[in-house]
Amino acid sequence: MGKKALFAVGDSVSIHYGFYLKQMINDQFIYARKDGALMCDSRAVLNYLMQENSKGVRYDISLVNCGLHDIRIDRHSGDIQVTGEEYEENLKKIVDTLLQMAKKVIWVNITPVIDSLHNARTKGYLRFSKDVIYYNEISERVMTEQEIPIIDIFSFTKNLGEGIYIDHVHFKEEVRALQAAFISGYLLNCKT
Repeated sequence: MGKKALFAVGDSVSIHYGFYLKQMINDQFIYARKDGALMCDSRAVLNYLMQENSKGVRYDISLVNCGLHDIRIDRHSGDIQVTGEEYEENLKKIVDTLLQMAKKVIWVNITPVIDSLHNARTKGYLRFSKDVIYYNEISERVMTEQEIPIIDIFSFTKNLGEGIYIDHVHFKEEVRALQAAFISGYLLNCKT
């Protein structure tokens, strides 16, 4: 039996653990993502997937996440980048599109944010843990309704303890490898 085609769509965190994930699943999967590129918020993910679907792009499995950019808050206006209501609608459309493109869709939820660490910066966007939790609840509801399996990287990462970040939102190399191992364990036991 040949390798299955796996396409990953997600944020910079997924790019970081993706390097390790690709190696860990190499014997069973051909791992791909858009030129290693970052997909920002759920709007960008939806637009990209709709374009790819119209081209007839197909995969065995799609591993998808978004939300970390959706919860960005402009520090001057206080506006959130994508409201919870729009996020929910975007996720429904993302799932509908991916179900046309892949035999199996797997959702990876948003990784934790520590308010005091993230928002200590004087520039850039704000993010809050309460929004991560809320948007993860939204995604859980949408994915459960569509019977899409969820990899709970939030809980896994949160339980790794303190000192796991290299900056406001990204993780140390050893944490990235652990996240990849966690996801690969799911994928290697996944039935398509």
